[in-house]
Amino acid sequence: MSNHSMIFINQVYQLVALILLSMPQISQHGRRPRAGQDIVQKLAEQGYQLEPAALEIICRYPGSKEELLERIIRSADRSVAVIGPSMISCHLESNASRMTPSAMPLASSPSLPIRPSIPSTIPPSTPSPISSSAPSAIQSSPLPSHAHRSFSPPDLQSPSPGTPAKPAGPVVSSPCSQDSSAVLKCDITGRSTCVGEYNDFVHYFRDRYSKIREILSRRLNSRPIESLSKSTTGREVSLIGMVMDVRTTSKGNRVIELEDPTGMITAVIQKESEVYEQSSLIITDEVIGVTGTSDGNGRLFVKSLLWPDMPNQTAPLENGSGSALLLSDLHVGSRYFMADAWQRFLQWINGEADDASGLSSQVRYIVIAGDLVDGVGIYPGQDKDLEIMDIYDQYKAAAQWLNGIRKDIQVIIAPGNHDIVRQAEPQPALPEEVQSYFRKDMLFVGNPAQVTLSGISVLIYHGRSIDDLVLRLPGISYAAPEKAMIEMLRRRHLAPIYGSRIAIAPEHEDHYVISRPPAILHCGHVHTVGIARYKGVAVINSGTWQSQTDFQKKMNIQPVPAVVPIVDLATMKIRKLIFTQS
Repeated sequence: MSNHSMIFINQVYQLVALILLSMPQISQHGRRPRAGQDIVQKLAEQGYQLEPAALEIICRYPGSKEELLERIIRSADRSVAVIGPSMISCHLESNASRMTPSAMPLASSPSLPIRPSIPSTIPPSTPSPISSSAPSAIQSSPLPSHAHRSFSPPDLQSPSPGTPAKPAGPVVSSPCSQDSSAVLKCDITGRSTCVGEYNDFVHYFRDRYSKIREILSRRLNSRPIESLSKSTTGREVSLIGMVMDVRTTSKGNRVIELEDPTGMITAVIQKESEVYEQSSLIITDEVIGVTGTSDGNGRLFVKSLLWPDMPNQTAPLENGSGSALLLSDLHVGSRYFMADAWQRFLQWINGEADDASGLSSQVRYIVIAGDLVDGVGIYPGQDKDLEIMDIYDQYKAAAQWLNGIRKDIQVIIAPGNHDIVRQAEPQPALPEEVQSYFRKDMLFVGNPAQVTLSGISVLIYHGRSIDDLVLRLPGISYAAPEKAMIEMLRRRHLAPIYGSRIAIAPEHEDHYVISRPPAILHCGHVHTVGIARYKGVAVINSGTWQSQTDFQKKMNIQPVPAVVPIVDLATMKIRKLIFTQS
């Protein structure tokens, strides 16, 4: 048995003792501590630890505990080391929801003679091509359910009289209503603590480090940097650190400055090393694991590199229902906004166009990942590109277009860098004055935001960090934005580079860390469509509704407008709908 296994087993038995000592309320109800010990031991054999509160929930479960444990083990994300009460409650709630009547299916819509074209294939630039005419399934995993705020279409869930578009406090939604509503799990709206002081930066980077270190620690037995004294000379050690700097020496070696809360060290990757080529992917401010030989004098000669990455497979807790359309970058107010294409889209979604496939009647959600309007003063000379000069009038026009969508579809709107929110990310939801222009059932979220659609987890991020990744990583381009999004998943962070093109507010919590794998990562910003599959996650960049501007021509940016990815939430199959003039 390896030393790592012995250490893990010792930790498990210590944890068992602590859990059982913290459970007097269970024994008071006549339950034997032995039962709790058996539960902890069974999960430990599968590589999981259990929080005391989670153990109490299992012990109080009136049904078959064996069956409950099997469900927990079968659905648990392999990157999770400690199972908390929320993961247990999710299974109990999903049982309850299965015993309640499901929402009524959407009725099919009538057909008229306009139809979007559906291409036979996705462009070969995507790493995992997905056929549009016969799409392949993407196996994905929803996040566990901890509802924060929910909004439901009136036709599917009747709100109480006088319900505002955005309540002052969170509205808790039961999983039973998730089949008929989009649920906001987390965003920055109303939670910003940043004032720009020194301590804000300290809290921000410590939070980033601790969250990603926790992910890496499940696969790497590391030690603090301060422990690398003379006694470690010639020994192989592993560290987890944040990258402060990356440079190449005159001899061609790559030098990485790593830092953790205890100190700094210089990691050297020699040009003949097996990981030298791989090291070209290292970027500043990300958290990585390294293993190598210590010289006992503040240097480590690296033999292997480890990124936090996604688990190899994420199994869904349950399938969703209906379909979701993923949109972004409408840029209403620009003279390049494609109003004719949007009108064709409205006719299709409202059942006023020929739809032999019946896809339009299956749509239950539309998710917009930022840049709803073109804004004002975003770039030099923008006024020459504007059709609507006042930003509030731009939003009123956008509301007219969106309010035309049939009312049984839930619309979720996140902001982008052209919207009327702070430029520094993370960004809160659009102001309430702007929200008042739209239908009351629309859900406004921040950027980034985590939502669930029929229980399927969707991570929404406008995607401005793609600019930084295109500049810093080899092989990443605007033509294939899905590759940049995959790099976000590998690093478990939506914006790993700090202080470059994207301005990030130093909140006390890093809202960009991808703590749990989503089923779908949805971005926009770059005006090109990209679809891929990465370790169970559907990676989708949803293009634009703006034709090529003069600025884009100068930058040689070729947009892909009026192309809409549609995701079947039951099978996770993806198609592309094209609404440009044929």
